[in-house]
Amino acid sequence: MKRIFVFLLLMCASGAAQQKQHVLLAVFAHPDDESTVGPVLARYAREGDKVYVAIATKGEKGTNDRAKIPAGEALAKVRSNEAACACRELGIEAPILFGLSDGELGAIANPLGRDIQEVADRVEKLISELHPDVVVTWGPDGGYGHPDHRLVSDAVTQVIQSSKANVKLYYVGFSPEQLRLVNEIWPMKWHGTDPAYLTVNVPFSKNDEAAFHRALECHKSQFSQGEAKKFENALDQGWNGRVSFRPWFEDHRSDDLFK
Repeated sequence: MKRIFVFLLLMCASGAAQQKQHVLLAVFAHPDDESTVGPVLARYAREGDKVYVAIATKGEKGTNDRAKIPAGEALAKVRSNEAACACRELGIEAPILFGLSDGELGAIANPLGRDIQEVADRVEKLISELHPDVVVTWGPDGGYGHPDHRLVSDAVTQVIQSSKANVKLYYVGFSPEQLRLVNEIWPMKWHGTDPAYLTVNVPFSKNDEAAFHRALECHKSQFSQGEAKKFENALDQGWNGRVSFRPWFEDHRSDDLFK
């Protein structure tokens, strides 16, 4: 009987060891963009998966009168520290910073779109190094249409569609109803996605939601405490416990990015 018990224990241990640790790579344009999928990043990290966030630009032009931090390297350093704080609060890996110029990914002054190609090259390199099962980024709408958001989406899509790697690509999306409260408080209009396309809806826990709140509040150069609370509340109500995604690769329905 003892031998059978030991055998069963060994079998269970072997099965657990063979369970694959999933890898998720989120690619966004600016520090704080990860907030749009924050609870899902926290969920997968909590469940033991490896979760990385890559940020294309330094965000050095995202000034506001309240923070009183001048544009340039001073703000870039602050935002880098804020991104690191957000990743710690989400329980994910330290941010991967490409260090490109804010607002210039598609600037005509860059010969042949040098910076946007740099994003594509860096993403391609990360995929070869990290071997992610899933990549998440902005949809073609760029959330509220920010050109850097749209171009990062383009660069990530370019890499995925040119690769034979078995990587699932998802665009974060919001239905018009989910954005109702967001568009009441946000200075620029967010673009909704028809719910028919948002076929992957990933649930998260209250603890994951709390981690998202703490992470968003790291970005003190961008949000006052009151502004952060309003944005959190608008997203919490819109999500209602589930973050929505549009799969790039096929007509796919799931409640799990890895399935």
